[in-house]
Amino acid sequence: MSVFTEYVDWVASQDAQYRTVLPITDAEADDLIAGRLSPHRVGALGHGRRHLQSDWPSGAEEPSVYWGSGAFGVREVF
Repeated sequence: MSVFTEYVDWVASQDAQYRTVLPITDAEADDLIAGRLSPHRVGALGHGRRHLQSDWPSGAEEPSVYWGSGAFGVREVF
């Protein structure tokens, strides 16, 4: 599963971008597709698992890519 987050930089037009890629089981994928698992709750699946993280904050020359572990936040911001 891949979670992409972008924060719009209205001033400098250098949007911060973050991506988390977490392997999930077939059953978890089925639950996501069927609506039994909310997309906002998938970060909790990271508990006890490793995930690939790419962080590219505003102003950075290139992204930082690394392995992370544990739960991570997934939120919708308007």
